[in-house]
Amino acid sequence: MSLRKTFKTDQNAEVEGVWVPVGVNEHNGKPIEIRLSRMSRTNKRYTKMLEEVTRPHSASIQNESMDNDLGTKLLREVFVDAVLLDWKNLPKSELTGNEADKEELPFNRENVLALFDELPDLYDDWESRAKKAATFREQERKAAAKN
Repeated sequence: MSLRKTFKTDQNAEVEGVWVPVGVNEHNGKPIEIRLSRMSRTNKRYTKMLEEVTRPHSASIQNESMDNDLGTKLLREVFVDAVLLDWKNLPKSELTGNEADKEELPFNRENVLALFDELPDLYDDWESRAKKAATFREQERKAAAKN
């Protein structure tokens, strides 16, 4: 396979975001989807926000002395503010653990951060998807949509 086919992505999709199925809403049987922009240097919104958030901590970053918990918190906040753009069909029960909470959880910063606190591995999964070039390759997105 050529390098172009392997590495070329849809640059508009990297910034505007793509809808990615991440699970199934057990209350209605429909997919839960998130809209992700790319977590890479090609996404200027992401790089600008990352610079802004880390600038006050540049000395500790350079000296490799930043507290891991603080670093994780900063990266999550940048992810929420610049990479995760929306979600569809995510029930409130995913946050509360109460199966009676069937209504859709509103997409906002507070709910996203609370969901990541409740399900830390969820953040890791969504971050991984946002970093993968394959998520933003047009041919692969079209093929996934057919399935």
